[in-house]
Amino acid sequence: MHITDTPRRFLLCSPDHFDVTFEINPWMTTERRPDREQSWNEWFGLVSELRAAGAVVHHFPSLPGLSDMVFPTDVGVVDGDRFVRGRFRHPERRDEAAHGADWLLERGFTEIPWPDDPDMYLEGGDVVRFADGLLCGNGPRTSPAAAEHLSRVLGVPVVTVPIVDPRFYHLDMSFFPLDERQAMYAPDVWDSEGQRAVEKLVPEPLLISIEEALTFSANAVMVGRTAIMPACPPRIRAELESRGFTVRIAPVGEFLKAGGGIRCMALDLDLLHRAGHLSPLA
Repeated sequence: MHITDTPRRFLLCSPDHFDVTFEINPWMTTERRPDREQSWNEWFGLVSELRAAGAVVHHFPSLPGLSDMVFPTDVGVVDGDRFVRGRFRHPERRDEAAHGADWLLERGFTEIPWPDDPDMYLEGGDVVRFADGLLCGNGPRTSPAAAEHLSRVLGVPVVTVPIVDPRFYHLDMSFFPLDERQAMYAPDVWDSEGQRAVEKLVPEPLLISIEEALTFSANAVMVGRTAIMPACPPRIRAELESRGFTVRIAPVGEFLKAGGGIRCMALDLDLLHRAGHLSPLA
């Protein structure tokens, strides 16, 4: 897969109406609500860190009644000038996909349709690019058939990784690609089949414990050789720096109350930016 040299682009959604108004993952409780002012401070801090690392940041506002819109990664999977819209399992989040899709459609992206299967679910947080293909978590939020659909319509190999620990309900909470050969991941989050599949796929792994993953350190984004993370335990930082990576921390503690970290907050508009698939934003 050929990756272009254009700057990395991300789509964020501002926290105008961010809140915890329902409970659909082990991190969420309506008794522990985010602070609005601090949420804005953290959001602006993340935007600043992304731009400082060389990324281009696009954003759109959240809407009343959609308190989880600040996690736009789940609304779709972008491949150059086209995208697959997310299909949420939980009804509390289903309207989010339409607004994320509208932003893309209004800017010239083409939507790839889903088959007529009401039991097929996909959230973008389960889809991670590595080397020449994608990994797709399945379990709490994404159905196995969705991975097959992605592989078919995008024309790339997709490795399915079954998730067994409900605290890590999206794959991007336990798998963080570093470059074409290296990835940081917590294998104990997956079943034995998923562990074997990823072990074969990643030539140079950086294995982390569940305790280290609970800091949301894997729910991060890479811009060039800079890892932008919500937290980084000392052992992980030392290992990343020894491999030639730079670590920048953007705290997002208010957003963690809803179970989402930095990768959840930043939709990668260049996830599969290949030759012949030019983004309308290029």
